Amino acid sequence: MTLPRFATQIVGSWSKPQWLANHDHVYGEEGTWWRVPPERLGEAQDDAVRLAVADQREAGLTVIGDGEQRRQTFSGHFYALGGIDTGERAAATHTGSDVLEYLTMKKRATPPPPPEGEAPAPPAFLQPRVVGPITWERPIVAGDVGFLRRLTDGPTKVTVIGPSTLALRLVDEHYGSLQELSFALADALNREVLACVEAGATLVQLDEPEVHFRYSYLADFAAEAIDRALRGVPEHVSTAVHVCYGYSKNIAEKRATPVYPDALEVLAASSAQWVSLEYEQPQQEPELLEHLHGTGAILGLLNLDTDAAVETTEHVLERARAAVEVVGPDKLSLAPDCGMWFLPRGTATAKAAALESAARILREEHA
Repeated sequence: MTLPRFATQIVGSWSKPQWLANHDHVYGEEGTWWRVPPERLGEAQDDAVRLAVADQREAGLTVIGDGEQRRQTFSGHFYALGGIDTGERAAATHTGSDVLEYLTMKKRATPPPPPEGEAPAPPAFLQPRVVGPITWERPIVAGDVGFLRRLTDGPTKVTVIGPSTLALRLVDEHYGSLQELSFALADALNREVLACVEAGATLVQLDEPEVHFRYSYLADFAAEAIDRALRGVPEHVSTAVHVCYGYSKNIAEKRATPVYPDALEVLAASSAQWVSLEYEQPQQEPELLEHLHGTGAILGLLNLDTDAAVETTEHVLERARAAVEVVGPDKLSLAPDCGMWFLPRGTATAKAAALESAARILREEHA
């Protein structure tokens, strides 16, 4: 399916209803933040997807996603791959960062205490272990694509964690190198990507924030891992890779880092047709987009800090016009920055509507 110029889309997440999930408990053990009892959770998540789709359609977005309503964290959702032990965890082995000095963090909420009689959740610095060959056991999000397709007949988007980012969130006790673990994850995630395509996804996006956060760990092989994960995707399906600064819920200030252009160079060297990048809150300048070397830009033009105002159409339009001067009208898609799930639905919808309003003007200007 060919997307129109200046297609609008979310990065991945949409506002998650507070009746469904407690946002302050997002960093608790996977599965612990839901407010709905287990026997009703699936139905509640389906309803949340229906709301997310309705909101995106109300805003007029071109490409519709399910808002990742069934996920607590974008990484923990994919620990379902075979070879990963989530029960007995180990201390993280890769803890460095290339960008923390450019971020001013907010204080995180304390995870909830465990119910009486249950053991406390493991500390955040303990990670699942890789104890055997990584395998794809079953679809993880491909079934979600099928549900989404029943709600819209237009372009659809699904997000899958990138292999190198997932590798850094695991303790390797099997492969012996970060590169080999990344490649094994890529091969397994490729099965998931192709299942999503089979289910009807129009655009498949890999999320690789660690290529920015810990560029020095991944620069030599991240592009190859992405290529392995996207192998076999047919030409009629668009492919993208996302890189960001992290959730605004956690970060009070994001400053442009010297690593980000290098991260874009790595991602642009992959086979992905688009790079989804954070642009608005860090106040990036159009020159940054030269590092894409012709790869399309899904440009974050909405500041998702929970205290940020709703952007005007004029503001989005001004920023987008400057980007067009660098990448051209056929290589620009409009999106928010990263982490929309923490915004109230009304705010999210209003911001998305401003994005689409600017896109419509751009389409008229470049008809």
